[in-house]
Amino acid sequence: MRNYSLLPSILILVLLLSGCLNTIPSSSSPGTTPPGNQQKNSLTGLVQDGNSGLALWNGQVTLTNAQKGYNTSIRNGTFEFVNVDPGTYTLTIEKVFYRPLKKQVAITGSNMSIAEKMTPIFTAGELDLFARLIHAEAKGETYQGQVAVAASVLNRVLHPDYPSTLSGVINQVVTTGGRRYYQYEPVLNGAIKAPASQTAKDAVNDALVGWDPSLKATGFFAPAKVGSSSWVWNRTPTVTIGNHRFFR
Repeated sequence: MRNYSLLPSILILVLLLSGCLNTIPSSSSPGTTPPGNQQKNSLTGLVQDGNSGLALWNGQVTLTNAQKGYNTSIRNGTFEFVNVDPGTYTLTIEKVFYRPLKKQVAITGSNMSIAEKMTPIFTAGELDLFARLIHAEAKGETYQGQVAVAASVLNRVLHPDYPSTLSGVINQVVTTGGRRYYQYEPVLNGAIKAPASQTAKDAVNDALVGWDPSLKATGFFAPAKVGSSSWVWNRTPTVTIGNHRFFR
C-alpha cells in the first residue's frame, strides 16, 4: 500500500525551492509601513513673560526645518500647531518688546505640550523709569486707565513720529515756536522721581504682554485741564477712560 500523505509536503518544498511561493512578511517587520502614512502630530505651547509670569496676549510662532514650515499666532498666551510631520524643527517665538526665543523641538509619534518664558528687551532701570511715569501720570486713575497710559507710551515707541526707545519717548523734548515742551509733565516738574507703586508696575507688565485699553493711542490728556485752543483737541480720539482722553 502506497503512502500518499507525504505528497502535499513534498510539493510545497519543491515550489519554495523553485521560487514560485513567497513568504508573507510579519506586520512587525521593519520597512512594511507604506511611505507617506506617518502619523501627524500636534504641538501646543504656553508663552509667558519671564519676569511677571503673565501670559502674552499675542505674538508670532514658526516651526521650520529643511523640508517643512509651519506658522501660527499666540492668542491669549497659547499657540498650537496641528498636523505636523514627525521630525526635528526650529521653534521661533517673536513678540514686540521681547527678545526672540529659538529652540530645537523634536516632533515624534505623540502630541506635545511645552511652556516657554520670554524676556523683555528693556532693562530693569528702563522698566522702573516707565513705572514711575505711569505712577506720576495716572496714580488717581483706575487700573485699566493706568494700563492704557502705559500702552500709549509703548505705542509711541513703535510709531515713526517718536523716538524708537522707551527712555527716548519718556524724556522727549520738542521745540515749537522757540519754546521747549516736555512730552510728559512729570518729567518737567520732577514728579517722575517718586517711587512707583506696585499698581503702576503691574500696569506696565500688563501693557508689555499686550493689553491695550487705549486702542492703539499714542497720547492722552485730561479734557478738564486743557484749554479749547490746544492742539490735542484736533487729534483723533480713541477712547475716554476716567479723566483721560486718548488719541492717535
